[in-house]
Amino acid sequence: MRTRLPAAFFMLLGPTLCGGCVDDVAVDSDQGTSTGGEPTTSPTTTVDTTAADTTAADTTAAETSSSGDPDTSSGSSGELPPPVPVDFVVTIENVSNTGLMWTPLSPGIWANHEASVDVLFAPGVPDDDEGLQELAEDGDPSTLVSSVAGHAGVAQAEAFDTPVGAGGPGPLLPGETYEFTFTADPFTRLSLATMLVGSNDLVVSTAPAGLGLFAGNGQPMSARDVTSSLRIYDAGTERNQAPGQGPWQAVHGGSPDVGPAETAGVYPHESSTRAIPLGPDLVSVAVDTDPMMPGTLFVTLTNVSEQRGTLVTPFSSLVWALHADTAGLFTEGEAASPELEALAEDGDAGPYDALLGGLADVGQHAVVPGPILPGESVELVLMPSPAFPMLSVATMVVQSNDAFLAMGPGGVSLYEDGALRSNAHIEEDIIAALTAWDAGTEANEVPGAGLNQVLRQADVNTGPTDAVFTEVRRYADVTDDLAGPSAGGLIQVTVEEDAGEYAITITNVSDTTAFPAILTPTVWAVHDATVSLFEVGMPASAGLELLAEDGDPSGLFGELMGQAGASIVDVADFPIMAGMPGPLLPGQSYLFVATPDAAHRFLSFATMIVPSNDTFAAVQGVALLDAMGNVRPFDIVAFEIEAALMAWDAGTEGDQAGAAGRDMAPVGQPNTGPGNGNGLVRQGNADEIWSVPEPGGVLRVIVSPVE
Repeated sequence: MRTRLPAAFFMLLGPTLCGGCVDDVAVDSDQGTSTGGEPTTSPTTTVDTTAADTTAADTTAAETSSSGDPDTSSGSSGELPPPVPVDFVVTIENVSNTGLMWTPLSPGIWANHEASVDVLFAPGVPDDDEGLQELAEDGDPSTLVSSVAGHAGVAQAEAFDTPVGAGGPGPLLPGETYEFTFTADPFTRLSLATMLVGSNDLVVSTAPAGLGLFAGNGQPMSARDVTSSLRIYDAGTERNQAPGQGPWQAVHGGSPDVGPAETAGVYPHESSTRAIPLGPDLVSVAVDTDPMMPGTLFVTLTNVSEQRGTLVTPFSSLVWALHADTAGLFTEGEAASPELEALAEDGDAGPYDALLGGLADVGQHAVVPGPILPGESVELVLMPSPAFPMLSVATMVVQSNDAFLAMGPGGVSLYEDGALRSNAHIEEDIIAALTAWDAGTEANEVPGAGLNQVLRQADVNTGPTDAVFTEVRRYADVTDDLAGPSAGGLIQVTVEEDAGEYAITITNVSDTTAFPAILTPTVWAVHDATVSLFEVGMPASAGLELLAEDGDPSGLFGELMGQAGASIVDVADFPIMAGMPGPLLPGQSYLFVATPDAAHRFLSFATMIVPSNDTFAAVQGVALLDAMGNVRPFDIVAFEIEAALMAWDAGTEGDQAGAAGRDMAPVGQPNTGPGNGNGLVRQGNADEIWSVPEPGGVLRVIVSPVE
């Protein structure tokens, strides 16, 4: 066996609206906010929120509601009628168009049950195969409805699936409403759940014990908004992708039950390489006032992209304006203005500022010079008025081609009923609305890697135009630039054969693609049929993890050396014409010579794709000789190698956005980064990769007794 230990060189790569409904928190075993990132606001409501929601332990309070106020619902006599069954109507409104995650909601499940029963799922354990996976991944509640209906203590379980005014069942689009009515016995509770379609396996749901419908005296509680008592849960059945951007997600046409399970395992790479996270992963917001300066607001925006780590990026100069509700910085669904193009492509806010100065319905406006680097903050000093009550801001996401961060086209209102809104409400609304938009003026490349992006382009206003979308829209590019043979075209392989020796040349051609990348030193082996680098769906070996996460070939090299079926194990680490060992930059090539024999006729090799969290390209078991030990034509071998050369996800580290995640090689420290999921049902804030909104940012639920 010919061997060569690899050099230790790889570090060279490193350059509450529910009033007194206290029991809905107390009975929830998952305390705290529902998701990661900054909190968003729940929409306001005019329904009565004074009625108290109590646990079963409070049923001895026959004359007093749990808020401590006498219950006078029976009239002036003060005597309560005996508890009787009551009809309730539940409305579920999709309000995601007002927040940072536009998403349909799926048909869902509701159940009326006894107080002591947890009916939908059990947090902290794997999915129990009763139908939560079908709901959470594919928006299909039917199996879960059948399962829950058979649980002891469940009086009713049905699906809600038809939007109000619709001709038949279907998803709930932003602005639409589901409504259902049921009859509940005294002291029973309500559970419900629906899928966030713009996710892989997230559901918005009541806590496991459900919502109370009756006060401790057995009387129905008044109409109330229960949104703040809901939670967003991760079913733990499918690996998460950027909200609204994952190719496996139902919102983008993912087939039922597709996408790798949320456990360690090697799978073909299928994630979007162009993802940009939502607002809380990029910017934090603080709103303050000064008693010495009445009417003045201080809005502080902080670049938290390094802290959150999913996409580390500067922001360009920032333009902001106070304006009437008749004005805005852009119009969704229409072509970008020249001023927006200058900002979104090149970070130039000057043309925008000049435009705003000539508009009658724009008041105060200014430009904050950039770049705004990770960790840096900018403060906007605002003097709004009833004539100019709206705030808009816009800044370029520098690690992109034409993505910009902004509120919705009309901005956020600082006034309500002629008076300044509270700091907290303004702050919450800015957070809910601030998200990434695609100007539609330049073709997208991998964020953090594209050669036509402002940090890497040769000149301003360069790069091909977007041939697919030409209108301003929420950023949701699901392209996987690593899909297909040759790892999406990043790698070219040539083969020459002479007297039974095969000269294999691996060339990095990624500079001709939308994902200019680095390839690490390449582990290769000639072996028999017993040897493999990995098994699809099985956990990666320690050596493969070391290569896929950190580009270090030594572990995989050692593992292959220990396999009796390997006749040659080596590492290609010296680029042709280079003066020293190192990674393979775009345009460079490795060359190695493989000599098979009749007993060891297969070739395998693997290299990490940088930047990434744990993505590698590999060929497994391409035959250099036929079954009789005869030489195969080199052109056929080359064709089979390129066809078999795919990008793979090692399943050992959570994938971050584009090519600029904090924990990606070459910038991340070895063996760091979030896990790839634990397969448990858990609250959404357990996800260390992507943050998602609070429930109030996507839906509103009102429960009312029927009068």
